[in-house]
Amino acid sequence: MRRPSLPSFLAGAVAAVVLAGVPATAVIRSAAVDANPNAFDGTAPSLSVEPVKFVTGASIDADLGADPVFEPCGGGNFSILMGLRCSGSAGTSGLAGYDIRVAGDWIDGEELVTTTSATSWRFSGTNRSDDCGDGARHGYYVIARDNRGNSAKSWWINKYPDVWQETGFDPNGSTAVRLSTRTGTWSTSNCTCFNGGHTLYSTASTAALTYKVTTTASGQTVALVMEKNTNRGKVNISVDGATATSVDTYASAPTHRVIVWQKTLSVGTHTLKLSNAGTVGRSRIDVDSIMLTR
Repeated sequence: MRRPSLPSFLAGAVAAVVLAGVPATAVIRSAAVDANPNAFDGTAPSLSVEPVKFVTGASIDADLGADPVFEPCGGGNFSILMGLRCSGSAGTSGLAGYDIRVAGDWIDGEELVTTTSATSWRFSGTNRSDDCGDGARHGYYVIARDNRGNSAKSWWINKYPDVWQETGFDPNGSTAVRLSTRTGTWSTSNCTCFNGGHTLYSTASTAALTYKVTTTASGQTVALVMEKNTNRGKVNISVDGATATSVDTYASAPTHRVIVWQKTLSVGTHTLKLSNAGTVGRSRIDVDSIMLTR
């Protein structure tokens, strides 16, 4: 079994395997010096953790299915770069910093980052939860500590996003994303450099793919993975008929499986439309995968 059943209060949260501190844009500074830094005052720090998102511009690894050479575990994505942000405060004593700990089986509570002032981190997610996907680490949680030793702890943040092929197929069986319509001419391109070994591509202006995306909890984020190259053009992306966002998939060299766009959705079923902008001189666009945080 690739994916465990998750408690309902965790829907919409995500996390992953390897965490690395990213300097915060705003450094947290302590308030006035506390006269009793080790005395408990009965007031825990405040802590807020934003829903986890993908890191646009990053490339995911290629899931090549059950290929015994490239995928001895039987398939899965093991490197999906994601980001976590938090904030906190602690009144008079001041905030000492944050810890990141493992939420899992026998390694539950293992410290990965200790007393850091950084308020954002990047980490690697996976859609596989058995031993090949480091199944003992089901996720992570954040602890905020003040200078008196008081603390506040976040909910468990799971590390498993879902990944669908461009056709709407998910090897784990989820139907939260499905390809509902194709407009214009689309063809299949095959390469081991693509996620799943293939993409849907079009060179026809206004050719479109429409997906239905269903979320069950607030904070879930949908993302688009595409191929980038010198001959790739712009794609117009709209959600529920709103004004489209133009994303350019040009790159000076072939760049595979790139997270080019993401958007956090409200609870419900949404319409995601991808349309070829018909860029002059580089009209091709390749749709590789759709991803969704839990």
